[in-house]
Amino acid sequence: MLAIEGGKPVRETPIVARPVVYSDEVLQAIAEVLKSGVLTAQHGRWVKAFESELASYLGVRHVLAVSNGTTALHTALKAVGVGPGDEVITTPFTFAASATAVLHANAVPIFADIDRETLNLDPASVEERITDKTKAVVVVHLAGMPAEMDQFMKLAERHGVKIVEDVAQALGAEYRGRRAGSIGHISTFSLYATKHITSGEGGAVATDTAAYAERARLIRAHGEVGKYSYEMLGYNYRMTEIQGVLAYYQLKQLPEMQRRREAYVKTLLEELAPLEGDLVTIPKPRPYMKHSWHLVQILVAVEKLRRPRDYIVEALRAEGVGNVFVAYPTPLYRTPLFQRQEGHGLGCPWTCPYYRRRVEYKPLPNAEWAAERVVTLLVMPNLTEQDAVDTAAAVKKVLNALRR
Repeated sequence: MLAIEGGKPVRETPIVARPVVYSDEVLQAIAEVLKSGVLTAQHGRWVKAFESELASYLGVRHVLAVSNGTTALHTALKAVGVGPGDEVITTPFTFAASATAVLHANAVPIFADIDRETLNLDPASVEERITDKTKAVVVVHLAGMPAEMDQFMKLAERHGVKIVEDVAQALGAEYRGRRAGSIGHISTFSLYATKHITSGEGGAVATDTAAYAERARLIRAHGEVGKYSYEMLGYNYRMTEIQGVLAYYQLKQLPEMQRRREAYVKTLLEELAPLEGDLVTIPKPRPYMKHSWHLVQILVAVEKLRRPRDYIVEALRAEGVGNVFVAYPTPLYRTPLFQRQEGHGLGCPWTCPYYRRRVEYKPLPNAEWAAERVVTLLVMPNLTEQDAVDTAAAVKKVLNALRR
């Protein structure tokens, strides 16, 4: 049945990613945690085991597990000293947390444009926006595609800013032989349900700098240096022992899960090749990059189609593609949060007396271009090569039917 029958997409039962099946070893470890009564990381071993395993995987000295990817970003920003009166530059083409964590740190987000080929931050656009207020740059490795870290680290050296790697979507990605998350001054990870490894919710902060690690450790647990002794403003961002079990065993399984992701994507790209350069463009890694394929971002040539992007997404769902959505339909600077600039209330941090500047969020051409065209496929390790064939067939069917 054609997805555009009667002028409207016809919804059918979609292909939905199957749930994760946990091994007996994982279930036994969780049962042992429950029986022990030691549910917090303070007295347990599993969160520490996960931190050690992730540090070894990344090749960094320090990893601190936290409650989720957003708290990881907030912790990292505070650890490198971001606070009132500071600006932090990031991408508008990402999930909100990459920018809202800056607000949580009581600093002002500044948006730079993206590179059309990778959809990641454009280093040249970032450099144009650096001022005497700039404290850090949050570099997002979007969809699993590594950003141009050499250029960002050179930029950091020239201007004295800190590079925070947001690796929420890119665990396992590599840039010139180094793991994403091991290159910047500090990095953050998400263990949300759709990410490369998951504990349902969860996150981590990684760094080679002992001072940042110690500050992050204090921030994670109320700023407490001893029983009821508080050195700095902190939060309760701790991970639980059950989350630690899941994270530890998922990390052990990462190579096999990545192999499955790559097999799905390889087949999908081969099947979509006839559309490339005509109706679609798919950002792919440069020769010195390894993509970890959290998402496949398909940029559709809307100027060649009779219907807008959102219609195409609905048509694909009607054809049974259950892992299709849009990441991201609106650049962050156009959302009410940033247009109204209310923040914490009374306009803070934009009206902070330590800032004393006016920010006007204006459209960025490449971010606007991508937001109008992008169609996203979530990549999960339980999707098969046959799923890839079926998905590509649906994409070809819908786009060819809607060709002008």
